[in-house]
This record gives sequence, structure tokens and C-alpha cells, in this order.
Amino acid sequence: MDASLKVLRDRQTGTAEFRRAAHTVCGQLMGDVRSRLQERGVGEHDVVIVIILRAGIAFLDAIADGFPNAPVGVLGLKRDEQKLEPHWYYENLPPISMEHAVVIVDPMLATGGSAEAAVERLQKRGADSKRIYFVGVVAAPEGLSRLAALIPRENIVLATVDDGLDEHGVIVPGVGDFGDRFFGYSSRAIIGSRYD
Repeated sequence: MDASLKVLRDRQTGTAEFRRAAHTVCGQLMGDVRSRLQERGVGEHDVVIVIILRAGIAFLDAIADGFPNAPVGVLGLKRDEQKLEPHWYYENLPPISMEHAVVIVDPMLATGGSAEAAVERLQKRGADSKRIYFVGVVAAPEGLSRLAALIPRENIVLATVDDGLDEHGVIVPGVGDFGDRFFGYSSRAIIGSRYD
């Protein structure tokens, strides 16, 4: 996994290579969480996967490989870059009960705001916080601490924890904007249909 993380961190890595490295890392992380669930006696029929859009889509192939029969829900959260707070824009979840192990996937855990909002939303939909898991590629200590106050620390599966956050709430050293890099945006995307 270290070699793939090095590729992800390299700002010169092109889109295809970034995607290949992301696929490798996400596959290993989903394998780790699958093993943890099996050790705890959780069968695949008791697992629900929840992708935090947009960057969480990078986990989709690994989810299909590791949990081919598990239902997959999506939560649309976008961080307000000025306030560093999550903004909801979409939700589509399968039925969730206290008996389910719910696995949230999102590559980056920076301030922890989006993860916290996702956990709170899933609790409202019926999930037991002790049975919520989080899988991410890179975390900042601040986000990890915030999430670990909501779900058990042993339920958080990460490839690495970096040094911290900069003044803009970005993980340092991090990998840059994971979503933009995975989706091949060379610069910030224009969202919507506003014409000037």
C-alpha cells in the first residue's frame, strides 16, 4: 500500500495512474474492513455500504469486489470551503436497522465535519453508532479525533494519518483534492448552468 500512497501523494501523477493507485489502496482497505467484520461474526447480508459523494465513488469497484451483495447507499455532502462545514445536497439510502453494520467510505477525513454529519444522519435512519464503520485513505488527527468521539476507534480503517490541517482545513501533506484528481479535473469544476 505504501507504493500506491506515494503515487497518490505525487502531484505530478496523471489521472490514469492516480485511479490505478486509488483502486489498489481502496481494495486493500475494503479487504481490511471485510476481515474485521468477519472476525466479529458479521455476514455480508448484515452489511450496508454508504458512499459519501463525490470522492467516495473511488471505492465502488472495491465495494463490488469485497461486498458483492451488500446494498449501497449514497450521501451527497459538499464542504463549504469558507465555513469548513458540510452542506447536504442528496441522500439515497437502503433500509437500515440497529442490526446492520454500516460502512461509510470517503477517501479523506480532514476536519471530520462530513463524517460527523454522515454518522448523525445514519443514526437518525436507524443505525447503531457502535456498528458504524468508516473507511478512508488519508486522515488528519483532528478529523480522526472528531470521528472517534462518535464511533469506536477500532471501527475506523485508514491507510494513513497525516500531520494535520492547514489554515484552509486541508490535510497536510495530504494528496491534494482527491475527488478532482480521481475524476480528472485539472482545475476546479464549474457546477450548474450559470452563464455570464
